[in-house]
Amino acid sequence: MEETKLSCDNDKIEREAPQLVTVLKDIKGGLDDLRAKVHVLTSKVKSGVYPTADGMSYLEAKHLLLLNYCQSLVYYLLRKAKGLPIQGHPLVHSLLETRLFLEKIRPIDKKLNYQIKKLTNLTNGNPIPMEDVDPNKPVASDDSLKLRPNPDMLIDKVAPEDDDGLYRPPKIAPTSMKKSKEERNVSRKEKQALRQSQQNEYARDLINDLEGRPQEVREVIGTEDDSEVRRYKAKMEERARREEDLFTRAPLTSMEKKKLKQMRNSRNGLAGLADGFYDDIKSLGLPLEEGDEGQTSFMDSDGGERKLKKRHKRRH
Repeated sequence: MEETKLSCDNDKIEREAPQLVTVLKDIKGGLDDLRAKVHVLTSKVKSGVYPTADGMSYLEAKHLLLLNYCQSLVYYLLRKAKGLPIQGHPLVHSLLETRLFLEKIRPIDKKLNYQIKKLTNLTNGNPIPMEDVDPNKPVASDDSLKLRPNPDMLIDKVAPEDDDGLYRPPKIAPTSMKKSKEERNVSRKEKQALRQSQQNEYARDLINDLEGRPQEVREVIGTEDDSEVRRYKAKMEERARREEDLFTRAPLTSMEKKKLKQMRNSRNGLAGLADGFYDDIKSLGLPLEEGDEGQTSFMDSDGGERKLKKRHKRRH
């Protein structure tokens, strides 16, 4: 077993050795370049070429964060090279914290980019562009306007070739992709099935039970099987949903109040109970008067009640 394990390890080392050698060479080359640049910079700082006193506190803080991040990365690579575990080590928390700070200051970099460039040009001895200098104004040593924004830098210096000078508004109108006939039919069937399931009382009760909602005591107007009542209830539920979304109460209009009153007073709130009543009692053999043959509704509408009242008046 040990010989097999050793042979597997040797095969793995031989297979990954060229890649490791390439990576180590790249690391060594990068370290040599970095060492040379750092040596030159440190010598210039010590000789006073790059004065660091009275500088921008923001740049100093950013450089310290970058230095801390680089040191943490070097220590991380050292532990990985030695095969030491890093799980639960404070190094991971330090890396994440420093990286978070660097990500948070990116908007500040964008806002201060122009001012930082001007300051670095002044410290490096680069002259200020001529468009920023007013020839009629005397030069002052402590002129605060020398760091003012340059409006010319906001204008695109390269004009498009096909520019004809006409203003064309941006095309921001929403467009929809054309669907095939099969896709439209499938979408229509899905919407119809969803609408039917929302109107089904049993499906709504089942969904409420699965979601653990409390039982709701609702006002019943007429019967649940009346299509007019169902439409009214759906409208009121949609109204309540919009009120909850907008956090405001929508008052009822005069027409809606009138409609609600009519539905409550319609046959004492028993709308729809007499639907099909004539079909149920037709087989009882009740005597019918002339003109009543073929009648399909019996006391199921206001028109039937008015006909009976007229007959009663004719008899008396």
